[in-house]
Amino acid sequence: MTRDEAMRLAPCPSRDVDVSRTAEGLFRLSVPVAVRPALAGLAKRLGVWDGRVLRKTVELDAIGSFVWERIDGRATVGELAVALAERYGLDRDEAGLAVAAFLRQLGQRGAVGFVGGK
Repeated sequence: MTRDEAMRLAPCPSRDVDVSRTAEGLFRLSVPVAVRPALAGLAKRLGVWDGRVLRKTVELDAIGSFVWERIDGRATVGELAVALAERYGLDRDEAGLAVAAFLRQLGQRGAVGFVGGK
């Protein structure tokens, strides 16, 4: 996939992510954590895990919250980068790299997926 193709993708929140806000108005994401079957079996036998879905919580900073608030399955990665550049006075290429890295991390954690862009 080329950079231009990636910038036309639209990130969308995963159905599995639970979203809340901190007292400061920033976003807090809770995503399920995959447990390897061998470790799950051992943890159950040792009595340290009851089999419920484990979750990892991630608190976003102001920039991450700014981007997260705009992730709706319609706004493309490129559009998010432009919005970030305008809001924080960044170079568009710098903003594009920052948004791409942020979305890559969220994707690896299962917090976002991507749909074909415009």
